[in-house]
Amino acid sequence: MVYVIFNKETGEILRAKAQSVGMFITNYKSESAAKAALTRLIKKSARRVECNEIYKKLDAKHTGRYSDMMPAMIAAGMTKREAYNASSTGDIVIREDYKIADAEAFREEFPVKMVERVNMMSGKTYMEAENTPGYMSPASEAYWSM
Repeated sequence: MVYVIFNKETGEILRAKAQSVGMFITNYKSESAAKAALTRLIKKSARRVECNEIYKKLDAKHTGRYSDMMPAMIAAGMTKREAYNASSTGDIVIREDYKIADAEAFREEFPVKMVERVNMMSGKTYMEAENTPGYMSPASEAYWSM
């Protein structure tokens, strides 16, 4: 069984950054793994907010280049990575906004919306998921030019 973490209101699946560059984790093998991932994302989100607050305080004192503030940010308890990313908070994850469910229950609550499209080459109509990327849809030029 596969589990997902999703926003209760929008149905958007929460994506956690994987260790591979540009890759994201969207499903988990067990409910406990999904809960652990949600907890990690909440803690990272809270830490980003803390680092952003430190950055704002130091930015008011140091009216210079960002690199001049780096030693002060590290002295305030940030790692170098946190210091480089301190100017923005990114997405803030709040536990009450998200729910964990198995993939089947998620699809029952948020069914895939199907739309009718016209195949660009044959002219025939067909049904596909509303959020199908253009490069994967026979109704787009990008699909046929690859």
